[in-house]
Amino acid sequence: MKQETESAYQVLPQAELFAVMNDNGRFQFMSLNCEEHLGFTSAEFIGTSLQDYVHKDDLFLVESYFYNEHHLHPCTFRFLMKNGAFIWLEATVDFIKSTSGKKENQIILKIKLLKSHEQEFSSKPVQMNNPLLIDEAKEININASELLKRMPCPLFISQKGQLCYVNQALIDLLGGSSKEDLLGKDVLDIIDHDYHDIVKNRIQRMQQGSYVGQIEQTWRRLDGSPVEVEIKAAPAVFKNQPAELVVLLDISSRKKFQKILQKSRERYQLLIQNSIDTIAVIHREKWVFINESGVKLFEADDYPDMLGKNIFSSLDPEYHEQVKEKLQNIVHLRTDVEVTKQSWHTYKSSTIYTEMVCIPTTYFGEPAVQVILRDISDRKKAEELMLRSEKLSVAGQLAAGIAHEIRNPLTAIKGFLQLMRSAGKGEPTYFEIVFSELNRIELILSELLMLAKPQERVLKQTNLFTLIQDVATLLETQAIMNNVMIVHQHPQDQMSINCDKNQIKQVFINLIKNAIDSMPNGGKVTLSSTQEGDYILVKVKDEGDGIPDEVLKKIGEPFFTTKEKGTGLGLMITYKIIENHKGSMSIESELGQGTVFTLKLPSAEAEKN
Repeated sequence: MKQETESAYQVLPQAELFAVMNDNGRFQFMSLNCEEHLGFTSAEFIGTSLQDYVHKDDLFLVESYFYNEHHLHPCTFRFLMKNGAFIWLEATVDFIKSTSGKKENQIILKIKLLKSHEQEFSSKPVQMNNPLLIDEAKEININASELLKRMPCPLFISQKGQLCYVNQALIDLLGGSSKEDLLGKDVLDIIDHDYHDIVKNRIQRMQQGSYVGQIEQTWRRLDGSPVEVEIKAAPAVFKNQPAELVVLLDISSRKKFQKILQKSRERYQLLIQNSIDTIAVIHREKWVFINESGVKLFEADDYPDMLGKNIFSSLDPEYHEQVKEKLQNIVHLRTDVEVTKQSWHTYKSSTIYTEMVCIPTTYFGEPAVQVILRDISDRKKAEELMLRSEKLSVAGQLAAGIAHEIRNPLTAIKGFLQLMRSAGKGEPTYFEIVFSELNRIELILSELLMLAKPQERVLKQTNLFTLIQDVATLLETQAIMNNVMIVHQHPQDQMSINCDKNQIKQVFINLIKNAIDSMPNGGKVTLSSTQEGDYILVKVKDEGDGIPDEVLKKIGEPFFTTKEKGTGLGLMITYKIIENHKGSMSIESELGQGTVFTLKLPSAEAEKN
């Protein structure tokens, strides 16, 4: 907010503006003449908050006036213009309440921009030659003098700003010893300089018989110390002359407390804005406040992208009922705190997982929910990795036991069957079936042993392009038999990695075979590679039916397979080999379009550095 100097305030020619606010204090309408007097266009006001324009010293007055439906008298306060200056204005307020059962209300503002004191007012002056008014003034002077003197609140009567009557409470407030210390003084001598223009304006209006609004001012005691006061004034008659009757309320304690609250609010806002967790307020299932961390968490461009939007538009449908129940519990004060976990979709279509703490709060007097969202996406990934690691460990231990327990009797069975076949005993077809199944069992055992037994890796610098070509050549016959074409897309043929050549070959054999198997009616397998920084990316793309989301989540788990004769260990071993080579593998799939496996392996040059 601009530094407060006398030149920072302007008093413009009198004009009337009309505005409509919702019950949250945000402008819904502003009359078109606002640009002429305030600098802002009507469109610029829409959606902004009244408190953004009110001078910080008048904010407490405005909040108490508008939001407590107090509209007996106009309220006078300072308003920010587009050029950075403040103007004085008077506002009266009325409320439109919904009759349709909805809770939304509207606030109607009638705003008057105050005239400068040099200009004439069109309001009708008081007719001081009226005998009734003269008699009334005499009655006040005769019968009310003692009453005014004993009034507990400070008051005075002035004529054109010059004090001509003061009561004891005012003398005490300003630190005087007798009324002679104040009588004859100009009010401008004891009012802070920043308020002089508006005081002159108010005096002139009361001289013309007009009523003026409530205002807060800073006055100076006789010793020069400041005192904060709330002013209510009205035109009066004193000794047959127009005068101003002014009542003061010492609000120094309230203002001091207000400043303490303001500092506390600023510290609280600073804490919220700089929190690494998302802190937000939900009112009627809409975001009405969110901090910067929340904007970043949801990958929004700015606050307006989120404010006013329904929270369920981003929340995973799986959690809708759960979150609704938690919010209702808080709003209806059934519980003091609710903790839940859920997933959201960001504005860039990413998925994030959060832990949400809900506590009750209010939003412009209505029940609302304050939430703290903590991003647990990394934690969830770590938990999934740990779970997968545990499964690998269990599978490995299980595999070792099974392999050793089965291999020995399997060898004996196979040997005796060979003797029986050579002796010509039994049906030959049966032998073929039995040997086929035994070979399958041996294949499963080999994969189990590879999973269970730590493999000794011999890392050598290998040309990845050549390795991929070799594997493709090895599987070319199988591809042709299945009407599948293998296509290469490699911008360069000199991409080297440090790897165990046999293990990486096993990875590509598994992936290419899976790609071929996914296209029973034929198609194309595309092998592509690119270098991105310190990593080499290899993609294996097929044109199969794609993988459903529920299946995609389970890929790589031990013994999970969609193939009729699959073991579910191939991709599990592939993941493990890539992980051992400090790389990663990701899967993208779209139903009816196919699947892409992407391998990310560190280049040999990067590992040297």
